[in-house]
Amino acid sequence: DIGIGVSGQEGMQAVMASDFAISQFRHLSKLLLVHGHWCYTRLSNMILYFFYKNVAYVNLLFWYQFFCGFSGTSMTDYWVLIFFNLLFTSVPPIIYGVLEKDVSAETLLQLPELYRSGQRSEEYLPLTFWITLLDAFYQSLVCFFVPYFTYQGSDIDIFTFGNPLNTAALFIILLHLVIESKSLTWIHMLVTVGSILSYFFFALAFGALCVTCNPPSNPYGIMRKHMLDPVFYLVCVLTTFVALLPRFLYRVLQGSVFPSPVLRAKYFDRLPPEERAEALKRWRGTAKVNHVASKHASQSAAMSGRPTPGSSAVLAMKSATVSTVEQSTRETALDRGCSEPGASKMTGSSAKHAGHPA
Repeated sequence: DIGIGVSGQEGMQAVMASDFAISQFRHLSKLLLVHGHWCYTRLSNMILYFFYKNVAYVNLLFWYQFFCGFSGTSMTDYWVLIFFNLLFTSVPPIIYGVLEKDVSAETLLQLPELYRSGQRSEEYLPLTFWITLLDAFYQSLVCFFVPYFTYQGSDIDIFTFGNPLNTAALFIILLHLVIESKSLTWIHMLVTVGSILSYFFFALAFGALCVTCNPPSNPYGIMRKHMLDPVFYLVCVLTTFVALLPRFLYRVLQGSVFPSPVLRAKYFDRLPPEERAEALKRWRGTAKVNHVASKHASQSAAMSGRPTPGSSAVLAMKSATVSTVEQSTRETALDRGCSEPGASKMTGSSAKHAGHPA
């Protein structure tokens, strides 16, 4: 829980003892519905992303132990391991955590029911957590074994084998964040490209200057040789594609087959003003039908002499007509075809019918 203080004539005591301070009560709705929703979404997704990033990258070292006799040897120079999290993949998550906006402020204010997603912890469910970890394990497997089977039987040294793994891991981890982002801006793309360029610049400089850094295997000239080898580019592209394909398909299916209320509301941000107003009316009409149906069931139970049932029982006692209207309204709430006069008229008449007892 957080404390919100309102500065007023009573003084600044409430403000000094609060976590957030506002000057007037009218700012409370925006603080909760907009900034509260955004902060919850950012924190939840960032926690999942950091779990994912560390599991995906550290498991590369784990899979290598099966081929080095569990000696603890790393196929990557320790300086690259240090800078991977410290420099190459640190800025994009920060930008995501600051600028991510899954739904616009205007839509969040017009649809206060979206605030329930945070109350229900819909962004950080146990199922979501385990799916993220399983995806990280899968991506680490692909990132390790695609280069392994590609270079199997060759005479490359340990760091020459580790360089494609690090490069592919960088692409996978950064593009995974791009897939998860709901509002990409030029700042997101700039820091992503900058992180990739900084990795190549560091690898080239490190390979040119570090002659005897970690004998007997040294990273001298490894990145320069790989950048002249077409197989290196093919391995990086193929590994990245195979690793990210399940995550990409999952997000596509989620957005088209079983979208959450937040994803459905994001559709409003892409509509012209007139269509947006009509879509919002239909959305509110769905909520009104649900309220009228529950009220009608409660009144029917009271008239029959039975005690008012709970919420689950009320839903079970809906009449067939009200259930049909509710289902139809839900399915067409975000459909462009519902903007036709006939559809709008049908919704209004159905809602009117649902408001009268059968």
